[in-house]
Amino acid sequence: MERLKMMLSEARREQILAIAQSLVQIPSLSGEEGTVIERTAQWMRELGYDSVQVDECGNLVGVLYGGEGATVVYDSHVDTVAVGDLSAWRHDPFGGTVAEGRLYGRGTCDMKGSLAASLAALAYAKQDGVLRGTALVSASVGEEVIEGLAFSRVLERYAPDLVVICESTELRLVTAGRGRAEITITTYGKSAHASTPQLGVNALKHMAKLVSALDQLVPPEHERLGKGILEPTEIISAPFPSVSVLPYQCRVRYDRRVLLGETAESVLEPIHATIAALAAADPTFRAEANVDVGSFTCYTGNTLYGKKFQVAWQTDLDSPFVRAAQALLQRTGQAAQIGHYNFCTNGSYAASIGLPVIGYGAGSETTAHITDEYLALDQLFGAAEGYYALGTAFWG
Repeated sequence: MERLKMMLSEARREQILAIAQSLVQIPSLSGEEGTVIERTAQWMRELGYDSVQVDECGNLVGVLYGGEGATVVYDSHVDTVAVGDLSAWRHDPFGGTVAEGRLYGRGTCDMKGSLAASLAALAYAKQDGVLRGTALVSASVGEEVIEGLAFSRVLERYAPDLVVICESTELRLVTAGRGRAEITITTYGKSAHASTPQLGVNALKHMAKLVSALDQLVPPEHERLGKGILEPTEIISAPFPSVSVLPYQCRVRYDRRVLLGETAESVLEPIHATIAALAAADPTFRAEANVDVGSFTCYTGNTLYGKKFQVAWQTDLDSPFVRAAQALLQRTGQAAQIGHYNFCTNGSYAASIGLPVIGYGAGSETTAHITDEYLALDQLFGAAEGYYALGTAFWG
């Protein structure tokens, strides 16, 4: 335990913070991650990584070879959501300001802090001669657009034995996560002048009925992952903009949180049943619902396509990976309580192809995507200690 604690000298703490600040100071919206990837690669080379490579999608993977053991990917996505209303921020979202024991800025919590902690701590483990197996530090792209789509290229190329998702866990050990589906529902009507609505069919009114009916559905529930939430996030009618014209079409996008065992077909079933019931009561009612297919254009110029459906996942608590991870994290003095992700991560894709997945990272999901996003420094340094400890595992 002493050796795991000693890895965080004052000089190393300063370097971890400097890495995190430098990454936060670079804007990196989805599809615009090139500069932050380049800076991350520079840090990896400075820290003595054995290999630093960028793939055709722009994902960066740094490789550290240790002693005998498993190949483990530690993944952090580098793309962030937009800043929003800049005037609402107390601290410059790209300033990397340290105040009140916190690092402020867009991406501090989600998730450049964990990237800084993992890329530094695993390099320190190798420098100290305690790294086991092969550590692959993945700085992936495009996660905020479609989880797992770009990251899938990393897994295909390196075929790891275990995936550690470095999204925020408040230093808990996460062994399960909800998936996510984006569903588009469209109602159809007939245009008419707004002064003579009886001559048309108002698709917006039909959508209002459908949204109200969907609100009455009882969401499925899982004992660990909670409810399979279905929430509308976007609505638009056509024509738009409209002046005195009944809309002939209305489209709503829903966000559905996916539970274990659910499929794209099963999450659509209650929506299709609701549409059928409304159509049976009103012959003018027409609607359809589908899981979206999305695209992501990487900063390298490559365009990826994929269905916006990610599975839920769960790694057995008796798995040797979970047992070993919990024991090692506890050696650092952390509680390593078992938890789960309420949100969707790149871990969904890894689990869908049969890889064991755990999650461990700095910060709280409640501070991701917010104005004045921040990461507590004790979380940043605690995560570094945790990644160092995980790097010493044989995972056998």
